[in-house]
Amino acid sequence: MIFSLLSGVARILNFVAAKLVDLADWISRRSPSSKYPLLPQNDPEINQRQAFLNNARQLYQYNYTYIDSLPMVETVPTIERFSLSWGLLVGKAVVTVLLNERANLSLEKDKLASQAKQREFSKRLLEAGMSHSDTAILDLLDELPTVLETPPSDLEGVNIEEYNNLFWVIPLPTISQNYISNTEFARLRVAGFNPLVIQRVKALDARFPLTEEQFQTVLPNDSLALAGAEGRLYLADYAELEAIAGGTFPTGEQKYVNAPLALFAIPQGERSLTPIAIQLGQDPNINPIFLRRVGDEPNWLIAKTVVQIADANHHQLISHLGRTHLFVEPFVIATNRQLASNHPLYILLKPHFQGTLAINDAAQSNLVSVGGGVDSLLAGTIASSRAVSVHGVKSYQFEDALLPNALKKRGVDDPSLLPDYPYRDDALLIWEAIATWVKSYLSIYYFNDDAVVRDTELQAWAKEIIANDGGRVTSFGENGQIRTLSYLADALTAVIFTGSAQHAAVNFPQGDLIVYTPAIPLAGYTPAPTQTTGAEEADFFAMLPPIEQAKGQLKLTYILGSVYYTTLGDYGTDYFSDDRIQQPLRDFQDLLKEIESTIKSRNEQRVADYNYLRPSRIPQSINI
Repeated sequence: MIFSLLSGVARILNFVAAKLVDLADWISRRSPSSKYPLLPQNDPEINQRQAFLNNARQLYQYNYTYIDSLPMVETVPTIERFSLSWGLLVGKAVVTVLLNERANLSLEKDKLASQAKQREFSKRLLEAGMSHSDTAILDLLDELPTVLETPPSDLEGVNIEEYNNLFWVIPLPTISQNYISNTEFARLRVAGFNPLVIQRVKALDARFPLTEEQFQTVLPNDSLALAGAEGRLYLADYAELEAIAGGTFPTGEQKYVNAPLALFAIPQGERSLTPIAIQLGQDPNINPIFLRRVGDEPNWLIAKTVVQIADANHHQLISHLGRTHLFVEPFVIATNRQLASNHPLYILLKPHFQGTLAINDAAQSNLVSVGGGVDSLLAGTIASSRAVSVHGVKSYQFEDALLPNALKKRGVDDPSLLPDYPYRDDALLIWEAIATWVKSYLSIYYFNDDAVVRDTELQAWAKEIIANDGGRVTSFGENGQIRTLSYLADALTAVIFTGSAQHAAVNFPQGDLIVYTPAIPLAGYTPAPTQTTGAEEADFFAMLPPIEQAKGQLKLTYILGSVYYTTLGDYGTDYFSDDRIQQPLRDFQDLLKEIESTIKSRNEQRVADYNYLRPSRIPQSINI
């Protein structure tokens, strides 16, 4: 479970402390002598360039067995492993969750002492890192097991106080105050941890036979047909989760997840979604429709919770793991195998790949393995959960990674129809900023489409990305090549955006939202109801994960949502050796500052702040 991550952190820091190789020396001995960016057709040292690539292909080899036919690197090269500074950030987050657990087992009077212990431990950890004291770091890691040794809780999870009391050093999240509200339930579809499912529909199909009468019990002065015709009808459909087989709790109890349909509408004259109805599965013959009606709690709350469970599993397996981490991996491998280190595209992309191979390797060996966090905390068996992730990647067309295309495909691109969509509005700002930066960068090295076609390394890169013995990326390129500067710009924008902003949008909400189990359970522990009436509050708490599972959920999602390593647009002093890059880079960085101010201003007009796409909170790469 989460503790496999702890051992992974210890191994990472131990590796760094050992200093098995001098990375600077590694680079200098394997790179072309010219560090100045050059396309292969312009490089007089083509033989040395080819020797570099031959060596790189030995280091970066594909494996298709770690996660069921998806391409991953066979062995993470030394240069790609985590840095000490990254390890310290993760270590600090780990210490926080451990001290939080210890504190919640203490009496209230011991809380200040626990917080003091956290500060002291964190201070010593940072001092050890700043002094680069390997011995001090390892000594601190040796103390973690004593902090970890806490007896299991005897709480059963029968009331909200028991879940709230899991938060001591870690503050009780804001969502704890409003997770029951319909406003918050609707807001999560457009500004939550998985704002990628909602789609505009003109009408409902046979799977969801909601009648006009039912619709009008929720919105009396409106109609289902009119809302569809006017673009005010939206559906969250979790059909992909039908493939998940329910797993079991470590003590043997069954876990549950459904594939619900949730209908939302924008009432006439308003801006924001409101929930209308929920069907707890795809088959209307066995899944009744729950309507949002006054006085219908806790039946309606339980129906919403079934949706939240589905959304959390879809998020973790598809939107997060599948379509950011695993989607980017083949581009990292192909870039290292086919582009020399002085190729302009290698230089541009490399910072956006920092830590990705390492974190993905840690995920496949710990997080999505038997007994790992996905197996222990999510709803499905590990085999079916992995299969859903694989399907999420294979069904993802490369064009879907282009944000404007993705929004249009779901029918949510028009602000006049869906005015309140913070993810869309902020993400488009970042997308356009990255696109402008990429186009300016490319214009320095490629004067026309012919220069793109003549770039032999680029063409080999594109070929490998789609090859069956390469990246296996669906629908990438222009008939097996990259023929135009325009396509190249779009492709690089998509890769950089996915590795930075898209990952930030789905990863960091975990630390604010998914940490709180009553709002976002990762699994159900009772079957979804088959009747729309008769539920009691105890039925809601029975569906929630037990306290021990909630503790594991808190620890894992807090760590994943708390480590901000690097910042979008910050490539470091003198990273680019070509002076022609400096002005476009300054323009990009200035634009990101403007976007930061724009988002802050937008938040003043929003129901709640949406901070996940503020440039200052977007890392350069997928590294957690």
